[in-house]
Amino acid sequence: MSHTTPAAVDVELVVARAQAAATDPAREFGSFFLTRFLDLDIDYDDDEQTCTVTLPYAVHLCNPQGSVHGGVITTAIDISMGHLCHRFLSTAVTIEMQMRFLRPLTGTGTCTGRVIRAGRRIVHLESRMTDDDGRLVAMGTGSWHRLDVPS
Repeated sequence: MSHTTPAAVDVELVVARAQAAATDPAREFGSFFLTRFLDLDIDYDDDEQTCTVTLPYAVHLCNPQGSVHGGVITTAIDISMGHLCHRFLSTAVTIEMQMRFLRPLTGTGTCTGRVIRAGRRIVHLESRMTDDDGRLVAMGTGSWHRLDVPS
């Protein structure tokens, strides 16, 4: 296994992105701190009822080996499922999530969330992230509690 030395972090870029993300007061779906800081692009396919989140590669999101940190990948996958719920069902919160990491992400990642089963209170979802070459990088499944149904 060969290791590559990651490029240096552009501190000025990271500080500027964090400041811009933090000073924008927007907190609605598609535009809250994490989506702005990670520079996520969020898109929906109404016919397929999917949500696609694109995570651009950035050195400051990487682990020491130069690949995107698993926690960042998990965040993008979680956001794809949460935005999917919000768009097509209702606002919901993650109650559990399982991740599988299949290969390092060393470029842009694209994850697409899909509903597996939409129950009255609990929604089961999945999201799969691929790399620039269409190879499966990671996949997550999760259960979400719908907030439009009284407990």
